[in-house]
Amino acid sequence: MTTVLITGAGGGVAAYLRPALADAYDLRLTDRRPGPGVITGDLTDAAFARRVCEGVDAVVHLAADADPNQPWERLRDPNANAAVNVLDAAVAAGVSRVVLASSLHAVGGHADAGLTGVGEDVTPYPCCSYGVVKVFTENMGRLYAEDHDLSVVCLRLGGVRDEPMARSWLPGWLSGGDLVRLVTGALTADVRYGVYHGVSANGTKMWRYDRARAELGYEPQDDAETFAGRVPDDMTGRAPGSRMAHLT
Repeated sequence: MTTVLITGAGGGVAAYLRPALADAYDLRLTDRRPGPGVITGDLTDAAFARRVCEGVDAVVHLAADADPNQPWERLRDPNANAAVNVLDAAVAAGVSRVVLASSLHAVGGHADAGLTGVGEDVTPYPCCSYGVVKVFTENMGRLYAEDHDLSVVCLRLGGVRDEPMARSWLPGWLSGGDLVRLVTGALTADVRYGVYHGVSANGTKMWRYDRARAELGYEPQDDAETFAGRVPDDMTGRAPGSRMAHLT
């Protein structure tokens, strides 16, 4: 595996991955927004998706509307249809692996219900429409892995920042360094299909990542509790009734 396509390459998550993966892979970058070295286009256009997937060995699919407060009609094209186009294009191009960025929102209902120690084996329980579309994407990934010569790894990412944004971020925070460790494992592990939690080694232990450790070799090194004494109590703009909906 030598060439990796990163979609959503102009986004905040990709900003951590691009310099780290560039040491090991030839990167192809795409985004709807222009940028240096970026192939500009919209993955809701199936022909564009096929073009950018030609000649790559793996895809890290990050492109999406990451606002969890958006209604389904705003999420359907950039999150659902674009993901299906990427999976179709990967099959047509003979890509060996697709890493799909999912989200803890896919199981955020468990957190809203007050559960802790939530592992990758729980029944999906989305807390919002954004979580619903991530569950859809995970299941489409499973279907493509079963029906085609394609490996699909789904990563339920927490909130990716240098530091947690607020106390409510502490359980689901994912540092940039741990993100790189997780995605590196997702690109290299011997996995046909899997869904894995992407959080750092946070002291709250709300989210378990046993499967990521066992199957991807993921060993996070950072802990949100390091920042607990200096983050704000909470954030504004959260979806009503949800403890998860602000994490992107």
